[in-house]
Amino acid sequence: MAPTLQPIQALNNAVSHASRLKTPTSATAPLSAVPLTVGCVPEHFSIPFFHTKTSQSNPFKITSCPSGTGQMIKMMQSGEIDICVGLTEGLVAALAKDSQAAGFKIVGSLTKSSLTWSVAVSPEQMQAGGIFDAEGAIVGDDQAPRIRGKTIGISRFGSGSHLIPFVIPSASNTTTLQEYKFVQLHDIAGLRNGISSGQADAFLWERFTTKKYVDSGELAVLGSVTPPWPAFMFACRTAVLETAEGEQRVQEFLDGVSKAINGSVYATGAESESHERSVVRDGIIPEICEKFGYATGDVASWFDTVEFSRDCREVDVSAVERCLGALKSAGVLDASSVVAKDVFFASATTRLVL
Repeated sequence: MAPTLQPIQALNNAVSHASRLKTPTSATAPLSAVPLTVGCVPEHFSIPFFHTKTSQSNPFKITSCPSGTGQMIKMMQSGEIDICVGLTEGLVAALAKDSQAAGFKIVGSLTKSSLTWSVAVSPEQMQAGGIFDAEGAIVGDDQAPRIRGKTIGISRFGSGSHLIPFVIPSASNTTTLQEYKFVQLHDIAGLRNGISSGQADAFLWERFTTKKYVDSGELAVLGSVTPPWPAFMFACRTAVLETAEGEQRVQEFLDGVSKAINGSVYATGAESESHERSVVRDGIIPEICEKFGYATGDVASWFDTVEFSRDCREVDVSAVERCLGALKSAGVLDASSVVAKDVFFASATTRLVL
């Protein structure tokens, strides 16, 4: 049996095979021969990239960014990556705080659906005497607000794991930046270790990525939160977008992802005509299970909750405004922050849905 590839290794191999190109070694290679570098977290949401193809004159390569959106923003700013697939709230917060320093613009959307975050804690802390035991339960089924005042593990400052706690409703309907203490633990492995070692009381991460550790008994779920905006958007370094060639290459890459979603992830024609929701093509669920180590039932359940964008160059402006409004209400952003279309979006590439 062949050895199982790590997700990002498999991802890079798939992209290399699809484009049939290698990164040029010549320092004088023309711009069109230098691959666009795309940053993403090597998880199940990256499945379209395994099937994305671009022209031979426009290769791309994937860079693993396990620490999430905060890491990818820094890598765009340093020029290490050209494009990223980041959490909407992380991209919006960086642009609203200082668009010039951010050094990127939103160019498209990977998903139309929202992301559900699990609030992960130690099972021991939910037992009698623990900080999340039944004695301290609040009214209602979801106990996520109980993490207020606790130490929260995050991947990086500016990532979704840092920003989403601020939009969890509270009993008093108020939020201040002082309500949480954060400890940076880099990635899902570091976050899990933080819980077991007591460095963190809780952390927030995507539900299905967290589920396998809940099923094993390593973690427990205190609650969940699903913010009302699309989970993932594409962002691109402003420097790439400043030339017509750069814009064209980004457009072709996004169109390639759209084709992968429409032709490889989702079924077409008679396979999907009788269904209201998009039908997943045969073989995609087993592929995700093999590449990312998920159970078949969990991936099938995940597809019931996720909807990939059919046109990855589209961006719902009202969704971005909802995200901005939530971050302002939570005190993460200044109350005067607005969504300025020329600042937030690449006009020549992005199809804005108003």
